[in-house]
Amino acid sequence: MAVFATSDDFYAVMQVIFDRLIADPGATKDFQSRKMIVRIKGTDPDVEIWLNGKTNPIQASIGPQPGRADLDLLLAVDLLHRILTDQESLRAAFMDGRLKVSGNVFRAMQLADLFRKIEAIYPDVMREQGYAV
Repeated sequence: MAVFATSDDFYAVMQVIFDRLIADPGATKDFQSRKMIVRIKGTDPDVEIWLNGKTNPIQASIGPQPGRADLDLLLAVDLLHRILTDQESLRAAFMDGRLKVSGNVFRAMQLADLFRKIEAIYPDVMREQGYAV
């Protein structure tokens, strides 16, 4: 059974996470210094998150957006959940093809700090939203 029944369920959790990160400029400083736009596309359910590090503060947009990203990540939402709860390795998911990257792969590695920041608050936000973690 999928962690999130609908895209709206996923978006509700992610909105809280990015609202908190954006409220703390130190949390997104490294990502912002990379000056890139990242689109994270998830499947089952189909979701999109756009992160714009070219703005101050960064912008997180939920759902499909017009335009082009510098870097696209594609993965199953349940895999993202397992990565953010430290049940799976981001690196292993990339190496075995479960995480697909379009764009400069070296830029994808620059997202490590942002993923660590998300991992740090994700379990608490999930619990606050009524999910078992």
